[in-house]
Amino acid sequence: MLSFPDGFIWGVATAGHQIEGNNVFSDWYTWEHQGKVKNGDTSDIACGSWENLDRDIEAVKSLGVKAYRFSVEWARIEPKANRFEESALERYANFCKALIENGIQPILTLNHFVLPQWFSDMGGWENRENLRYFRRFVSKIVQYMGRFIHYWVSVNEPNVYAVMSYLMGEWPPEIKDMSRAMKVLSNLLFAHGEAYDAIKEFYPTSMVGAAINMMPFFPLRKLHPGDRLVSNYLDRVYNYSYLDSLLKGKLVKPLGNGEAAPEISSKLDFIGINYYTRIFVKYSKPLPTIAVGDEFEKTEMGYEFFPQGIEDVILKAYKRYQLPIIITENGIADASDTRRWEYIEKALTGVRNAMEKGARVFGYMYWSLMDNFEWKEGYSMKFGLYETVQETLELKPRGSVAKFRDFISKSLT
Repeated sequence: MLSFPDGFIWGVATAGHQIEGNNVFSDWYTWEHQGKVKNGDTSDIACGSWENLDRDIEAVKSLGVKAYRFSVEWARIEPKANRFEESALERYANFCKALIENGIQPILTLNHFVLPQWFSDMGGWENRENLRYFRRFVSKIVQYMGRFIHYWVSVNEPNVYAVMSYLMGEWPPEIKDMSRAMKVLSNLLFAHGEAYDAIKEFYPTSMVGAAINMMPFFPLRKLHPGDRLVSNYLDRVYNYSYLDSLLKGKLVKPLGNGEAAPEISSKLDFIGINYYTRIFVKYSKPLPTIAVGDEFEKTEMGYEFFPQGIEDVILKAYKRYQLPIIITENGIADASDTRRWEYIEKALTGVRNAMEKGARVFGYMYWSLMDNFEWKEGYSMKFGLYETVQETLELKPRGSVAKFRDFISKSLT
């Protein structure tokens, strides 16, 4: 039986837009209603969480975890520029208070992909001047919720956002431009810096980090020099360029050309790692070929079932940055719940192995508490420990709920 130290933070994670429903003033809501999502799905209802916060608290509580990572929705709080909805702010604040009263620590994400439509119309993250609006939003969140939050995640997976929205063009605003993608990723560094400063101004002992999707790249042909070159390059750019820039206080390539950025230097208290799988790369022109590994079977999302890879991801990140790490996301889409516990257990074995080798890991958040609106995949992918019954919005525990709860209980004894 794996054991974890006292104080290790066990939790689950969600994101506001994916569970709340009716986030009508957001860019994603607009995009979904243009028929862009699988099966024509929209987040109109999602999991109904905005009207069922007590239900969600009970689900978290019954897992035996002590933390819940969730996000606030900027578009719900500021539906029009400089028009703040006090009722939404108070609802989020009361939710945080209720979590704490139930022995659950809120871990707050300030931006999880989704933007207010008005902000997107102004150029979104592509326009550096827009960051002042994000700073204003964060300051409002700090005013209402700061007293409840110790761990803050500024932005979720800025690398994924830049790739999906500005390089591959598969998410709004559907741009396919490498230079614009890197500009967005660079601006998200400064967005993090603005959030960091806004929080620390009033709560200097708070811990502020960012959640990075880490996905190791391997050469498809182990000895092929081209495959090795391109896999090393993608590994550096995708997994480390954002954090390298923050901690070095300069814009590393390809986010910039080494320009000094003292306003973001070392503004990171911990690293959030979101891990799901690994990727193989083959050298080709004009762009490298991305391949899914075939050593193990594929998950329902189409990528390789490779939870054990989390160990090396943690060790490399810790060796590189020497900062405390929390696993902010890790999970599997598994409608039948036949492989979920195997995935979790192998991932947790990897986490524990990394800790025994010296990495400072202080928590693990399973993704996700419940089945939710999985972006472009709509409702087709089932990541939840709880099944979300769409007709009734009941959260129905899968078998993995009891296994996760028992594991946590035994690991702390």
